[in-house]
Parts: sequence; C-alpha cells; structure tokens
Amino acid sequence: MVRKIISKTEIPMAVAAKLIQERAEQPNVLQSRVISYVTKYSKLSPEQANLLVEKLMADVGLTREEAVQVADTCPRNVEELRAILSGYKRLVSFLLFSEEKMRAVLKLIEDAVAGRLS
Repeated sequence: MVRKIISKTEIPMAVAAKLIQERAEQPNVLQSRVISYVTKYSKLSPEQANLLVEKLMADVGLTREEAVQVADTCPRNVEELRAILSGYKRLVSFLLFSEEKMRAVLKLIEDAVAGRLS
C-alpha cells in the first residue's frame, strides 16, 4: 500500500506524543522512544503548547515553524531566545534586535509554563 502525504503542519512535540499515544494501541519501538523523549524534555502540556503557538503567531507575528520551535524549547532569557531564532533569516531585522518583542515572547512562554496562558 502506497502512502501519500496529503498535508503537513508543524506541531509541538507534546502534541506529537499525545497523537502517538491516542492512535497506537501497542506503540512500536520508535513510537515508545518518541514518547519517552517528549515526557522527559517537554515543558508544556499539549494544550498549553498549542495555545502558546497560536499566541506567538497572533501576538508577536512568528511563523508557525518559529512558534513551534519556541514552544518546544521554552527559552528562559533573551540570549537563549536569540540563539533559537537566529537560524530564521527573516527575523534578523524583525525580531532579533527588538528587545520589546523578545520580552513579549518570554512573557508568553512564562505564562504557558505556569499554566496561566488562556
């Protein structure tokens, strides 16, 4: 049976683990490793991760790919955030040098980690 990709969307790793757990009755070795990794390293619940991604896109203007990367890593300070986003060339003039936008992103992350994001 040939599988065909119909569409693709970046999702936070916590959401990926949730989808694997819901769809796999008996997770295979790779699925089990993904679930284990996400359980160990994810700082957000799937719901908070999705909410943070949506807020970052709407409030700050990040692309979905950038917002997912930020939600997966949850940087704690401006330097970490700059390191994470430095690979996205369009952000050099837009975000990387705007201290105000960086602080807004960090505030959203802090609220999501604390469970206060709504």
